Amino acid sequence: MSRRRGHDEGGAHGGSWKIALADLMTVLMVFFLVMWLISVVDPVERQAFINSIVGIPPVGAEIQDEKLLPPQEEIIQLDLKPPASQAEIEKAMKDVDPKDIKIEETPEFTKITLKSDSFFESGRATISDKTRENIEKLGETLAGRNQPITITGYTDNVPINNFQFPSNWELSAARAATVARTFIYMGVDKRLLSIEGKGDNDQVASNATAYGRSLNRRVIVLVDKRPKSAVDLN
Repeated sequence: MSRRRGHDEGGAHGGSWKIALADLMTVLMVFFLVMWLISVVDPVERQAFINSIVGIPPVGAEIQDEKLLPPQEEIIQLDLKPPASQAEIEKAMKDVDPKDIKIEETPEFTKITLKSDSFFESGRATISDKTRENIEKLGETLAGRNQPITITGYTDNVPINNFQFPSNWELSAARAATVARTFIYMGVDKRLLSIEGKGDNDQVASNATAYGRSLNRRVIVLVDKRPKSAVDLN
């Protein structure tokens, strides 16, 4: 009985080394196969094989895909909305008192005049939360249109001289900039925006009366109906 047990144990031990040897032979075969492939495969084909493993598309495939796609300008233009209409602007500003805003339309531009006394604090370029909401609605309406927009600030002829605004030039420009920043926040492309500060130039009424001065204190948003192309923005 003891001899039989010894024979069984030796047989089991003898079978395990065969498995280990088979594993070793498999590893060696794979190693030499890889070495052979490296030596005989064309370098260009080998690089393509490596790229396919790491997920880099072949150069030819990239060129072919680019040919199938429309030019970048056409892709951008597809996402653009048509020029904003006067009706859309009026809808965006419907909560503004009609006496505080004037919307005019010409074949080339839409002109939006904001009365400074209602949109800005006296002698300052800051706006209230309610006013900000209205300007944000206007900016949201103009966003994605690719329309050039010029924002110009005006004041009356009463001099201002404080730490923040040494003259009406700075005040008028700062008010235009406030509107521009709000537009940018709402998605208007900053490359389409330009601001100007005209101070007390180009008055629309006499500065001799309080009413006339109030009309001169204004911010004009001039929206060009002719959209810029993507090429012009680069």
